[in-house]
Formats: sequence, structure tokens, C-alpha cells
Amino acid sequence: MLPLEGRRILVTGASAGIGRATALTLAQAGAQVLATGRREDALSTLQAQAADGRIQTLAGDLNDAGFAADLAAAAAQVDVFVNNAGVLRYAPVLEITDEDTAWMFQTNVLSAFRISQSIARHMVARGQGQLVFVTSIGAREVFRMASVYAATKHALSAMARAMRLELQGQGLRVTEVAPGMVDTDIRASSDHPEVLASLAARRFAPLSAQDVAQAVLYAVTTEPPCCPDLIELRPQGAA
Repeated sequence: MLPLEGRRILVTGASAGIGRATALTLAQAGAQVLATGRREDALSTLQAQAADGRIQTLAGDLNDAGFAADLAAAAAQVDVFVNNAGVLRYAPVLEITDEDTAWMFQTNVLSAFRISQSIARHMVARGQGQLVFVTSIGAREVFRMASVYAATKHALSAMARAMRLELQGQGLRVTEVAPGMVDTDIRASSDHPEVLASLAARRFAPLSAQDVAQAVLYAVTTEPPCCPDLIELRPQGAA
């Protein structure tokens, strides 16, 4: 039997990158995955790649409270929620705009917490479930030109820890997966010359989305009473 056979899992931000790799990896391990993201065409391609119809999709924007409510209802019975959706824009601290700051906090913090809270309520009602928060090394360290992004990940990490403290007695497990730089398209929205020069000058290879997906797979295949708390992933040579 596959390790996740019979398990139901929701993955957000599954249109690309870490979310896409995670959805495929969990489906290959036997889970029935509900994958969500903003790009319906990318989700359709993802669904077609999964064997045995193990991935179902629901496209929408988590910043839309109505869609978030519909998603929470559709995912009311999931055993695991992988809270992965996020956005990023690098810029010097004196140049980051109000618009970009609001965009990152809205998506990475407010919308992420809203859907986590909704899913957690269903899990508490059943007395079991696991929440996996994909944050960042930036949740504990601050890097040049990543001030606001780091702040959002600090906040999301705090929310994960708060849920662990308050909900572990009600049967929930909460895990935080914090990767360093990952080779995905999330950085494509950052076009400041200093940012591009810094990325070009890095002396290490970034992680792959699959590296992070494997960490999520480990976290959700452990059995109670084991509860992976924090899993940090760093590119070799970046420490």
C-alpha cells in the first residue's frame, strides 16, 4: 500500500513551483489531492499528469474571501492542509512600495491565515488533522532586499506556532517547512537592478521545488505521536 493511500490533502499555490511539485509528490504517494491556485490552465495540466485521477483542482484567488470560503467548504474533510501559496517581490528597503508591501502581506499573511483558520475548524470538529505551513528561512533571518517578504514569513511562522500551541490538545499536528532559496518562478516579479545583480552573483545552487516537496512528504508520512515541528532546508554552501 502507498504511504498516503486514503489520505485527503489540500495544497494551495499549486499552479507552479513548490505547490505543484508537492501536489504531484503527495498524489504519487497515494493521496487524493485537492490542488488550488490562480491559473486554471496550469492546474488542468497538473491534473492531467496525476495517475488514477488523484488530483482534483479548484482555481481561484485566496485573496477573494468568497473563493476562500468555497475552498474551505470543498476541503472540509481533508486530513492534511499544505499552506503554500505566497508571493514575493525583492527591492531595497527604502524603495519597496506601499502597493508591493500590501500585496505581500495580504497574500502571505492575511489570506494564508484565513484559509488555515477555516480548515483548522473542520479538523478540530473531527479531532484530527495536520497543518503544514511552507514559510522560509527568511522567517528567522533577514536578507538584503527581502525586508517585507521576511516580515510576512516571520508573521506566518508565528501563526503556525500559535496554532500548534492552541490546537495540539485537540488532535491537530502543525508543521512548518522553511526552505532557503528555491529555484522557482516566484522571483520573476523582482526586476530591480540591484536584485538581479545579487542573484547573478550568488555562489551556490538553489534548492529545487522537489527538494521542498520531499520535506513535506516526510512531514505528512510520520505517524502520531511524532509531530515534525520545524524543518529547515538550506542550499549547500549558502549557510
